[in-house]
Parts: sequence; C-alpha cells; structure tokens
Amino acid sequence: MTKTVNYVAVIADVIASRALPPPARARLQTQLQAALKDLNKHRAWRPAIAAGFAISGGDELEGLLRDTTHVWEIAHWLRHTLPDVDWIIACARGPISTALATSALEVDGPCFHAARAALVEAKKTRQVFIFRGFPPAVDALAEYYASLYWSWTPRQRRQASAFRLEHADLALGNRVNVHPTAISHMKRRMAWPLVAAGDSMFRAAIAIRETR
Repeated sequence: MTKTVNYVAVIADVIASRALPPPARARLQTQLQAALKDLNKHRAWRPAIAAGFAISGGDELEGLLRDTTHVWEIAHWLRHTLPDVDWIIACARGPISTALATSALEVDGPCFHAARAALVEAKKTRQVFIFRGFPPAVDALAEYYASLYWSWTPRQRRQASAFRLEHADLALGNRVNVHPTAISHMKRRMAWPLVAAGDSMFRAAIAIRETR
C-alpha cells in the first residue's frame, strides 16, 4: 500500500486589490516580486519549501511547504513585509498529484484545490487566515484571529505582525518606528498578553508532525 505524503499548499491574496489606484497597485507588484525572492531564498525556510512561491495571478501568490513548521512565520513575515494591504492567507494540508517542481505553479493536487476553496470561503466570511486538513480546533482559532484582526486599526495590524515575529530568528524590514514607551502602551491597549496566549494555542494547533 502506497503511503500518502501530505504537503501544505499556501495561497495568499490581497484583499480588494482591484480598488487600489494604479500607482499603488504597480508599487505593490514591484514589492511583491522583491519579497518573493527573499521568501524563497530565506535560509530558515528554504529547506522547508517543497515548491517555490510565485505570483499566480494579479496580486496573489502560492507556494508549497513540506510541513506546517513555518506556516505561522511565513504568513506574518508576508503581512509585515507588505503592510500597506490586507492579506487573506489560505493553507491546506494534503497530497499532491503531480511531481514536485521549482515553482508551485507547476504543481497540482488536492491540497491546492482545498486551499483555493478555502480562499473563496474566506472572501465571503471576512477571514484572513483559513485552513483545510487541520484539526477542528484550528477553525475556531482562525475565527478568533479574524475577529481580532478587524477590531484593530491598520497601524495596530502592522504592529501585531511585528510583535508576532519579534522572537523569531528573522531579519525584519519595514520596522515600525515607534518609541519603546509607545509600544508598551500599544500592547496594553491591544491586551497583548491575552493575544499572545491565544497565538500560542493557535500555533500549537497548527503544528502537525509529518512522517515521510
């Protein structure tokens, strides 16, 4: 009996990108191209990327990961690196039906189909982080995440992505230039200790150890 090998398809899409003025959308495209190069070459993530991230249409990108280990970091690195827009990030765990390739655009299979369906649903329900093929608890935590996300101001959303990456071994660009005292006040207003506790639960629920 052939063992099923699961991967994680990731599709990220800019919310309401067509409403952006032409100069802003052109700037976003340029920034996205540069970000993709950094993402695919990142020393911590390169071994975990089964098929490279690429622009799949408009302001949407997709990639394939070998497992769930770096889903959280990559999602928040993307939000942090391109902070002037809101992102839906859809992740689906499952098999592929083609051979692996350099680019995720050359790979297909159930995990990509599930991620695409999740992205469509997220647009209807205003979710910004959505999952398929994960434990049921992840769905509830994704709803909590979306509720928090939309309750924050754009500035708080940008800062939240930085907070969520501050303990990771990542070189963060586009740091928010805020005095430490202001950051402390912002964390208090955002009830950050509670958010961090919820994030720990979310990350633990996402983490699934794959056996190859």
